[in-house]
Amino acid sequence: MKEIMVKEWTLLEKGERKLKEWKRNAEELNHQLHLGIAETKEEFEDQKKKLSLWLDSLEDTLGNAKEVSKEKFLSIKASMQELRLQIALGKTETIEHLHEQQRNIALGLHDLKQKLSSVYGASKEEANDIIEEVSDQLDSFHTRFDLFRLRMHLAKTDAEEDWNEKKKELAHKLAVVKARLIQAEKETDHKWESFSSEMSSAWRHFKKAFKG
Repeated sequence: MKEIMVKEWTLLEKGERKLKEWKRNAEELNHQLHLGIAETKEEFEDQKKKLSLWLDSLEDTLGNAKEVSKEKFLSIKASMQELRLQIALGKTETIEHLHEQQRNIALGLHDLKQKLSSVYGASKEEANDIIEEVSDQLDSFHTRFDLFRLRMHLAKTDAEEDWNEKKKELAHKLAVVKARLIQAEKETDHKWESFSSEMSSAWRHFKKAFKG
Protein backbone atom coordinates (compact mmCIF):
# COMPACT_ATOMS: atom_id res chain seq x y z
CA MET A 1 0.00 0.00 0.00
CA LYS A 2 1.32 3.37 -1.01
CA GLU A 3 2.19 5.65 1.87
CA ILE A 4 0.32 8.91 2.36
CA MET A 5 2.54 11.58 0.85
CA VAL A 6 2.81 15.08 2.28
CA LYS A 7 5.11 17.75 0.88
CA GLU A 8 5.86 21.25 2.08
CA TRP A 9 2.94 23.26 0.76
CA THR A 10 3.02 27.00 0.28
CA LEU A 11 0.02 28.83 1.73
CA LEU A 12 -1.41 29.24 -1.76
CA GLU A 13 -0.93 25.55 -2.61
CA LYS A 14 -2.53 24.46 0.65
CA GLY A 15 -5.50 26.71 -0.01
CA GLU A 16 -5.99 25.46 -3.55
CA ARG A 17 -5.67 21.84 -2.39
CA LYS A 18 -8.25 22.30 0.35
CA LEU A 19 -10.55 24.12 -2.07
CA LYS A 20 -10.56 21.07 -4.34
CA GLU A 21 -11.07 18.71 -1.40
CA TRP A 22 -14.01 20.72 -0.05
CA LYS A 23 -15.65 20.85 -3.47
CA ARG A 24 -15.22 17.09 -3.94
CA ASN A 25 -16.60 16.42 -0.45
CA ALA A 26 -19.65 18.59 -1.13
CA GLU A 27 -20.36 16.72 -4.37
CA GLU A 28 -19.91 13.28 -2.80
CA LEU A 29 -22.05 14.11 0.23
CA ASN A 30 -24.79 15.49 -2.00
CA HIS A 31 -24.71 12.23 -3.97
CA GLN A 32 -24.93 10.18 -0.75
CA LEU A 33 -27.77 12.37 0.49
CA HIS A 34 -30.00 11.40 -2.42
CA LEU A 35 -29.49 7.63 -2.32
CA GLY A 36 -32.35 5.27 -1.58
CA ILE A 37 -32.18 2.74 1.26
CA ALA A 38 -30.78 -0.10 -0.87
CA GLU A 39 -28.23 2.23 -2.48
CA THR A 40 -27.27 3.61 0.93
CA LYS A 41 -26.46 0.10 2.15
CA GLU A 42 -24.19 -0.43 -0.85
CA GLU A 43 -22.51 2.94 -0.35
CA PHE A 44 -21.95 2.08 3.31
CA GLU A 45 -20.03 -1.06 2.30
CA ASP A 46 -18.06 0.92 -0.28
CA GLN A 47 -17.02 3.51 2.31
CA LYS A 48 -15.91 0.71 4.64
CA LYS A 49 -13.59 -0.59 1.91
CA LYS A 50 -12.19 2.89 1.25
CA LEU A 51 -11.61 3.43 4.97
CA SER A 52 -9.78 0.10 5.23
CA LEU A 53 -7.42 1.00 2.37
CA TRP A 54 -6.80 4.42 3.87
CA LEU A 55 -5.92 2.89 7.25
CA ASP A 56 -3.26 0.78 5.50
CA SER A 57 -1.66 3.89 4.03
CA LEU A 58 -1.88 5.70 7.37
CA GLU A 59 -0.07 2.88 9.16
CA ASP A 60 2.77 3.06 6.62
CA THR A 61 3.04 6.81 7.14
CA LEU A 62 3.11 6.61 10.92
CA GLY A 63 5.58 3.72 10.87
CA ASN A 64 8.06 5.93 9.01
CA ALA A 65 7.46 9.09 11.05
CA LYS A 66 10.45 9.84 13.27
CA GLU A 67 8.37 12.12 15.52
CA VAL A 68 6.19 9.21 16.70
CA SER A 69 7.53 7.22 19.64
CA LYS A 70 7.11 3.45 19.66
CA GLU A 71 4.72 3.66 22.61
CA LYS A 72 2.46 6.19 20.90
CA PHE A 73 2.63 4.34 17.60
CA LEU A 74 1.46 1.13 19.30
CA SER A 75 -1.38 3.01 20.99
CA ILE A 76 -2.54 4.45 17.67
CA LYS A 77 -2.10 1.07 16.00
CA ALA A 78 -4.37 -0.50 18.64
CA SER A 79 -7.10 2.01 17.78
CA MET A 80 -6.63 1.33 14.10
CA GLN A 81 -6.90 -2.41 14.71
CA GLU A 82 -10.15 -1.98 16.64
CA LEU A 83 -11.50 0.14 13.79
CA ARG A 84 -10.45 -2.53 11.28
CA LEU A 85 -12.38 -5.15 13.26
CA GLN A 86 -15.54 -3.07 12.92
CA ILE A 87 -14.95 -2.52 9.21
CA ALA A 88 -14.32 -6.22 8.64
CA LEU A 89 -17.76 -7.24 9.89
CA GLY A 90 -19.91 -8.80 7.19
CA LYS A 91 -22.32 -6.92 5.01
CA THR A 92 -25.27 -5.70 7.03
CA GLU A 93 -28.63 -7.17 6.10
CA THR A 94 -30.87 -5.05 8.33
CA ILE A 95 -31.17 -1.36 9.10
CA GLU A 96 -30.72 -2.11 12.81
CA HIS A 97 -27.38 -3.85 12.26
CA LEU A 98 -26.17 -1.13 9.89
CA HIS A 99 -27.07 1.51 12.47
CA GLU A 100 -25.12 -0.33 15.17
CA GLN A 101 -22.12 -0.88 12.91
CA GLN A 102 -22.11 2.76 11.87
CA ARG A 103 -22.08 3.81 15.53
CA ASN A 104 -19.09 1.62 16.33
CA ILE A 105 -17.16 2.85 13.30
CA ALA A 106 -17.89 6.48 14.19
CA LEU A 107 -16.66 5.90 17.75
CA GLY A 108 -13.51 4.29 16.35
CA LEU A 109 -12.86 7.25 14.06
CA HIS A 110 -13.27 9.65 16.98
CA ASP A 111 -10.89 7.65 19.18
CA LEU A 112 -8.27 7.50 16.41
CA LYS A 113 -8.44 11.23 15.79
CA GLN A 114 -8.03 11.97 19.52
CA LYS A 115 -4.90 9.83 19.72
CA LEU A 116 -3.40 11.32 16.58
CA SER A 117 -4.02 14.83 17.88
CA SER A 118 -2.24 14.04 21.14
CA VAL A 119 0.80 12.80 19.21
CA TYR A 120 1.19 15.74 16.87
CA GLY A 121 -0.07 18.61 18.98
CA ALA A 122 3.41 19.92 19.82
CA SER A 123 5.34 18.39 16.94
CA LYS A 124 7.39 19.99 14.21
CA GLU A 125 5.75 21.91 11.39
CA GLU A 126 6.16 19.08 8.87
CA ALA A 127 4.53 16.68 11.34
CA ASN A 128 1.66 19.10 11.79
CA ASP A 129 1.21 19.11 8.02
CA ILE A 130 0.77 15.35 8.23
CA ILE A 131 -1.76 15.51 11.05
CA GLU A 132 -3.68 18.24 9.25
CA GLU A 133 -4.04 16.07 6.17
CA VAL A 134 -4.89 12.99 8.23
CA SER A 135 -7.43 14.92 10.33
CA ASP A 136 -9.10 16.29 7.22
CA GLN A 137 -9.51 12.77 5.85
CA LEU A 138 -10.78 11.47 9.20
CA ASP A 139 -13.32 14.31 9.30
CA SER A 140 -14.43 13.39 5.80
CA PHE A 141 -15.01 9.75 6.75
CA HIS A 142 -16.67 10.75 10.02
CA THR A 143 -19.12 13.05 8.23
CA ARG A 144 -20.06 10.32 5.77
CA PHE A 145 -20.69 7.79 8.51
CA ASP A 146 -22.68 10.34 10.52
CA LEU A 147 -24.87 10.87 7.46
CA PHE A 148 -25.38 7.10 7.29
CA ARG A 149 -26.40 7.20 10.96
CA LEU A 150 -29.01 9.87 10.37
CA ARG A 151 -30.41 8.11 7.30
CA MET A 152 -30.63 4.74 9.01
CA HIS A 153 -32.07 6.16 12.24
CA LEU A 154 -34.97 7.78 10.40
CA ALA A 155 -35.46 4.71 8.22
CA LYS A 156 -35.50 2.47 11.30
CA THR A 157 -38.28 4.56 12.85
CA ASP A 158 -40.24 4.74 9.57
CA ALA A 159 -39.85 8.50 9.61
CA GLU A 160 -39.53 8.92 5.85
CA GLU A 161 -41.29 12.28 5.92
CA ASP A 162 -38.80 13.52 8.54
CA TRP A 163 -35.94 12.27 6.37
CA ASN A 164 -37.27 14.13 3.32
CA GLU A 165 -37.43 17.36 5.33
CA LYS A 166 -33.94 16.83 6.72
CA LYS A 167 -32.63 15.99 3.26
CA LYS A 168 -33.95 19.31 1.92
CA GLU A 169 -32.24 21.17 4.77
CA LEU A 170 -28.91 19.41 4.25
CA ALA A 171 -29.08 19.76 0.46
CA HIS A 172 -29.61 23.51 0.87
CA LYS A 173 -26.63 23.83 3.21
CA LEU A 174 -24.47 21.87 0.79
CA ALA A 175 -25.60 24.06 -2.10
CA VAL A 176 -24.52 27.15 -0.14
CA VAL A 177 -21.12 25.60 0.55
CA LYS A 178 -20.62 24.56 -3.06
CA ALA A 179 -21.66 27.99 -4.40
CA ARG A 180 -19.08 29.66 -2.16
CA LEU A 181 -16.41 27.21 -3.33
CA ILE A 182 -17.22 27.87 -6.99
CA GLN A 183 -16.98 31.60 -6.32
CA ALA A 184 -13.63 31.12 -4.57
CA GLU A 185 -12.22 29.31 -7.62
CA LYS A 186 -12.74 32.49 -9.64
CA GLU A 187 -11.05 34.77 -7.13
CA THR A 188 -7.40 35.66 -7.61
CA ASP A 189 -6.69 37.52 -4.36
CA HIS A 190 -7.36 34.71 -1.90
CA LYS A 191 -6.80 35.31 1.77
CA TRP A 192 -6.64 31.60 2.52
CA GLU A 193 -6.55 31.77 6.31
CA SER A 194 -9.73 33.85 6.39
CA PHE A 195 -11.39 31.71 3.74
CA SER A 196 -10.41 28.51 5.55
CA SER A 197 -12.03 29.81 8.71
CA GLU A 198 -15.16 30.74 6.75
CA MET A 199 -15.44 27.28 5.16
CA SER A 200 -14.69 25.46 8.41
CA SER A 201 -17.61 27.35 9.95
CA ALA A 202 -19.85 26.41 7.00
CA TRP A 203 -18.98 22.73 7.39
CA ARG A 204 -19.68 22.90 11.14
CA HIS A 205 -23.15 24.28 10.42
CA PHE A 206 -23.74 21.48 7.93
CA LYS A 207 -22.66 18.76 10.36
CA LYS A 208 -24.60 20.38 13.23
CA ALA A 209 -27.79 19.72 11.25
CA PHE A 210 -27.19 15.98 11.77
CA LYS A 211 -27.99 16.49 15.44
CA GLY A 212 -31.38 17.98 14.79
